[in-house]
Amino acid sequence: MDIEEIKHMLLHALTEESTGGSLDRAKSQQEVYEILRKLPYFSLSMEEFQQGIQALREEQEFSD
Repeated sequence: MDIEEIKHMLLHALTEESTGGSLDRAKSQQEVYEILRKLPYFSLSMEEFQQGIQALREEQEFSD
């Protein structure tokens, strides 16, 4: 999966209303990943998840 697909799936999952409260309480990337894995469409590996998080952080830094 390319980085754009990873970012798209990650953004979609992170904005999912059904996970909002759980994500707010997560204290680590591992906890966030475990919450998102419960979504039926979320198929990223932990490595892809981490790549997506890093890419989103870099985009945000670039836009600031």
